[in-house]
Amino acid sequence: MEEGQEVHRRARTLFPQGISGQDRTTAAAAKKTTQLMADPSVTTIFEATFHVDGYSARADVIQRVAGAWHLVEIKSDVEDKPELVDDLAYTAMVAVRCGIRIAKASLLLLSKEFRLGMGSDKLFVMIDHTSDMEQKVRNFLLLWDDVSSKTKQPNRPSPNLMLACRSCPFFEADCLGRGINDHIFDLPRLSQKKFDELAAEGVVTIHEIPAGSELTDTQERVRRSVISGQPSIAGSLAGELAAIVMPAYYLDFETVMTALPLYPAIAPYTQIPTQYSVHVCSNVGKVTGHREFLADPARDCRRELAQQLITDLGTKGSVISYSSFEKTTIRALAAHFPDLKNPLAVIVDRIVDLEAILRRGYYHPGFHGRTSIKVTLPVMVPNMSYEGLEIGDGDTAVAMFARMAKGQVEKRETERIRKALLAYCKQDTLAMVKLHEQLTAAIA
Repeated sequence: MEEGQEVHRRARTLFPQGISGQDRTTAAAAKKTTQLMADPSVTTIFEATFHVDGYSARADVIQRVAGAWHLVEIKSDVEDKPELVDDLAYTAMVAVRCGIRIAKASLLLLSKEFRLGMGSDKLFVMIDHTSDMEQKVRNFLLLWDDVSSKTKQPNRPSPNLMLACRSCPFFEADCLGRGINDHIFDLPRLSQKKFDELAAEGVVTIHEIPAGSELTDTQERVRRSVISGQPSIAGSLAGELAAIVMPAYYLDFETVMTALPLYPAIAPYTQIPTQYSVHVCSNVGKVTGHREFLADPARDCRRELAQQLITDLGTKGSVISYSSFEKTTIRALAAHFPDLKNPLAVIVDRIVDLEAILRRGYYHPGFHGRTSIKVTLPVMVPNMSYEGLEIGDGDTAVAMFARMAKGQVEKRETERIRKALLAYCKQDTLAMVKLHEQLTAAIA
């Protein structure tokens, strides 16, 4: 949110004649916008507000052009995405229903060519979406009355279960999924076709899936586990675990990725690895060492990180990660530092994805269809938790490092934050050690 505010602040410098249309309430802001638009001396309005028939929209920028207006939406994105045009078109639609003539509509996006130190004029690229906007507005207007009537009803309409409900934040808390255990959404890789088949039969939970129903091998393993209430183990698990070569190096990266680059010669949204943790085990569960790296937030330390990583991981034994992210990160380092390409490529070849092994070979009813480490750890290692850590999730880790890099943290706080970052990353790799140990015990 802070980055979005900064991007908007920088964007407004491109429109020096701009006047804010903001006010205390939506109604007041809409009235102020109307007054500003009626003044021919006003050429540019920020946060122009439109309100009609229960619909409201706020335009980032509107500019007067030959008796009409140029609508500009500012986005903290480098990619021109359809959903951004949808947002632009919605604002245009409400403005049009207010009687405003929109002659042109554009997205103001971040430029991939921007580098730290360049002026705001180099930070943005303007993309004309007038024709797209006009077509979408016509399509949206067809739904205007229907949406308006539904949203003005005193009671919520009855919901219908659909596959999209699976990703809705309200599904379990305040909708059809509330109070339902082992929903069919817990089935991994549930296709639209399979969902439609189950929904047509009135099947809501995994317990209700008829025996013999056509499921993938993984889905069937999940079904059996839920029905029995016991973990399900695939025959392939023992072989995949046996292929791990000791000593094993459990590796986890933390990275930072910001809209506005933190360091010179870096494009917006470049993923910068900033720290790692490595637990070393001579045998499964037997920790013999721990190694770590945390960058100096004041500068780009990717080269030092890559060099120390090569040293810390040695040349023998499996490197265990808990996703494909570590491979991706190391390959990006190899592309950036060609002289380190060969030793980094050797590390990539040694990487074993523990999450992929777990996903293919082990399922516990407590996973509820998910395999992230934050889900599997409390189920398989209940005495280990991220509770009590000052930094206990990746988003907070990213935010705190970025704050230090931007000089937003007082010096007396820096050492405390550094310790918290190291403790969080260390917990991630220790969690992998414990999960590996539990998987091995499950096949004993």
